[in-house]
Amino acid sequence: MKNYVDFAAEDFAADDDFIRWVRHPHPGSSRDIFWKSWIRANPSRVEEIEEARMMILAVVEEPQHIPDAARQQDVWQKIKTTLVLPDEQPVPLRPWQHWYSKAAILLVLFGGLWLLWRAPFDAAPGEVVVQVPAGLERRSNDGDLAKTIVLEDGSSVVLQPHSVLQYPAHFEPHTRHVYLTGEAFFEVKKDARRPFLVHARELVTRVLGTSFRVRSFEREGRTTVQVKTGRVSVSKVATAAEQEAVVLMPNQQVVYERAGKKLTKSLVEQPAVLQPFASYSFEFNDVPVREVFETLEKAYGIQIVYDEEVLADCSIHATLTDVPLYDKLKLICKGIQGTYEVIDSHIVITSKGCTP
Repeated sequence: MKNYVDFAAEDFAADDDFIRWVRHPHPGSSRDIFWKSWIRANPSRVEEIEEARMMILAVVEEPQHIPDAARQQDVWQKIKTTLVLPDEQPVPLRPWQHWYSKAAILLVLFGGLWLLWRAPFDAAPGEVVVQVPAGLERRSNDGDLAKTIVLEDGSSVVLQPHSVLQYPAHFEPHTRHVYLTGEAFFEVKKDARRPFLVHARELVTRVLGTSFRVRSFEREGRTTVQVKTGRVSVSKVATAAEQEAVVLMPNQQVVYERAGKKLTKSLVEQPAVLQPFASYSFEFNDVPVREVFETLEKAYGIQIVYDEEVLADCSIHATLTDVPLYDKLKLICKGIQGTYEVIDSHIVITSKGCTP
């Protein structure tokens, strides 16, 4: 029998028996009895269980955010058109490179993907802006410098100039709601039993514990959510027929354009290294490009799609320690006679390969 006591949230989310229980609990079944009994006997693991449960449910609820087969084929064909490989059949991506399977694996193993929250506010037909309840504390920043606000639960909010934050003096037992107009950076204290929800005009950002930025000025015509650490789920305040949600990982963002009423997921303008800088070396001395891409994927948490067979003979000799990610990619692509393109939250490398 597995030693579930040592499992982290990602381990539970990858366990077949746990997945079946979350998706099909069947009250009274042997599986349901086992897991409920196990949780009662291991109360210290409740937080990991809840996080894993939400990862699985989010994957079930949000399959539309994995590129569909047509999109994958379109990108792959774009890569292949530059290869100039006469009389050869198209070489499919290896299973781990297939966008659908790779994204699904990442979502289950590494994504703290939160279950879409349904906003409890009544709105007139067509209304998309959240309604702020009465009786909340109101903090505004009318100065020229950022202002830090510490909330009751220990979470902190860095409120930018010309912005307003509204929140209850005491959070509810099961949820934590705050309301933002303008821009703020949130560092949320983790509490699996009380999700933290930031309402900013058309969007609701739901987290358990992470750091992220929300920008929502009416004059700009858009609302943006950027994740620094952890994972968040961003959904629109909309009618039931219009519900839409996007899951964000570190270095990812979503932009809601009010004119088109659409959420667009992408990478942030300047992706940052996720772990302490000393954890990674960007000194490459004739290193195979495959290993270079693996280092970048781990350091920035970004998926890089490329044809491994075409680039098998490519090596990189470069010092990229103090170089921003996109400049790193430009230099690498120069060395492999290729180009890169950001598609959704992926980086696609196109190259004809290197001569041995």
